[in-house]
Amino acid sequence: MSDILPDLTTYAWQIIFAILLVVIGRYAARYLSKFCLRLMEKGRMDMTLSKFLSGLIYYLGMTVVVIAALNQLGIETTSIVAVLATAGLAVGLALKDSLSNFAAGVMIIIFRPFVIGDTIEAAGTTGTAEIIGIFTTQLKTADNKAIIVPNSAIISNSITNYSANDTRRVDLTIGVSYESDIKKVKEILAEIVEKDERVLKDPAPTIAVAALADNSVNFAYRLWVKTDEYWNVYFDTLETVKIRFDEEKIAIPYPQMDIHITK
Repeated sequence: MSDILPDLTTYAWQIIFAILLVVIGRYAARYLSKFCLRLMEKGRMDMTLSKFLSGLIYYLGMTVVVIAALNQLGIETTSIVAVLATAGLAVGLALKDSLSNFAAGVMIIIFRPFVIGDTIEAAGTTGTAEIIGIFTTQLKTADNKAIIVPNSAIISNSITNYSANDTRRVDLTIGVSYESDIKKVKEILAEIVEKDERVLKDPAPTIAVAALADNSVNFAYRLWVKTDEYWNVYFDTLETVKIRFDEEKIAIPYPQMDIHITK
């Protein structure tokens, strides 16, 4: 009995130390998680990603604490670590696509090729970014459809951000007939630009003959505008050009074909 008592005392102290290790380790893991969360919030990282990463840090810390506590009790933890590693590998292989989307989501949030509210073209889809999630991004199209795009598809292809800059250039091609007075056409186009206050003076608009096409003389009509005025100026300018050309009797040609019939 006297031989067993020291062993029981030693084992009791091991249990006490293991419990203390779990309690202190849990407190430390929680503190580290909250500390990292505050750092990510100061860095203006996406809140969804910040909470996910802080939770991941907490559970990883608790895993280390539990393994250390089991080791304190004299339990062999090598096999447990091996099982966890094998399970992690199996889960990683099973969730390969999801992990790829997660990694892509982290890159989008950190490097910010676009933010919520930007109009982008990515993965063959054009729309306004409404939700940037961990695994997917939701875009709203011009006709008010919601499209969910996997983040890996976005990050692995080129991204066109139409909202990245404050100004954009409206590129129009205006065709007139070969019989039209070229100088008069340029004067009319310049007058239209001059009257539209939405068109920026700097950079200056471009009005120049771009091509002598099969059926028309094509003018390059390039106007710089504020990004949010792009489509308004685009549509309004086309309408104004048609109205003014009709008033000035300037023909806008369309493809024609002469057919000669020989009897």
